[in-house]
Amino acid sequence: MSTNTPKKPIQPTESFRAIPVTVPENLVNIRIILFEPREPGNIGSVARVVKGMGLSELYLVNPVPFRDVDAAWYMAHGAKDILENCHVVPELKDALDGIQYLVGTTHRRRDIRLPQPVPAREAAQTIATISQDKQVALLFGREDFGLSTDQLSLCQLATSVPMATKNPSLNLAQAVQIFAYEVFVASLDEYPPSELDYAEVNALEEFYGRVTRLLDKVGMSPYNREWETYLKSLRRVFSRAPLESRDIATLDMIFSTTFKYIERLEKKLDEDK
Repeated sequence: MSTNTPKKPIQPTESFRAIPVTVPENLVNIRIILFEPREPGNIGSVARVVKGMGLSELYLVNPVPFRDVDAAWYMAHGAKDILENCHVVPELKDALDGIQYLVGTTHRRRDIRLPQPVPAREAAQTIATISQDKQVALLFGREDFGLSTDQLSLCQLATSVPMATKNPSLNLAQAVQIFAYEVFVASLDEYPPSELDYAEVNALEEFYGRVTRLLDKVGMSPYNREWETYLKSLRRVFSRAPLESRDIATLDMIFSTTFKYIERLEKKLDEDK
C-alpha cells in the first residue's frame, strides 16, 4: 500500500456556486489514469474535470507532448495546477503503483472472458464505497482505440456509459466528466470502510506471473502457447471473489513451495547424470 502522506480533499473556494457542497474526503483516494492520450486539448480538459469534481490525482501514461502546447493550458482553464502536477509515466504499471482496485472504461462489447461492463452510475457506487479507505483508479484508453483487451483484463470492474446510439462515441474528456461526476455524487453519501484488504493490482499481476511460470515449469502449455489469453481466463477465475493481501500470501506459499521443490528435483537429476 502506498505510504504517501495523506492528501486533503480539494474544497471549493468560491462562494457563488449555485449548490454549495463539502467535498467528500474519499476523493483523495481516487486516481484518474489516461493511457496514451493523443490530444493535448483533451489532457487539459481532463485536468479541468479532475479539479472541478474534487479529484486531485491525474496520471498520464506515455502521452503526446503537451506541456508546451497552448491548447492543453487553454483547456485546463482554472485547473492549471492539476496539469502542472500531473504524473507522467512511461508504462501502465507505473500508474498503478499503490492501486488496490482498478476500474476500466469501455464503449464497445468485449471478450466474454473479460468483466462484463456495468453502467457508470453503478460503477460509481462501487468506487465510492471502496475508496473510503482504499486506493482506486479509473482507467481510460486512447481516443482512437480505447483500452485494449489485455488492459481491460487487468481491471476488477469494467464500466460504460449507456447511450441511445452506437455512434458517435464520447470524446475522452466527456467520458471522464461523466464518470467523475457520477463518482462525486455517489461519494456524497456515507459508506462504512471496506473490511477487505484488497491486494494491490501490481501485486496481483506479479502473482499471476509466478503462477504461469510454475505451470510452464511443469510442462503445461495453453493452446498455441498463448499465455496472455490464458492469463485473461486466470484473472477472471480469481476476480470472482476479491483477493486480499493475505490471500496472495497463502496462495504464494503453495506455488513457491512447489516451484522450489521442482528446482530441487531438477538439480538432483543433473547431479545424478
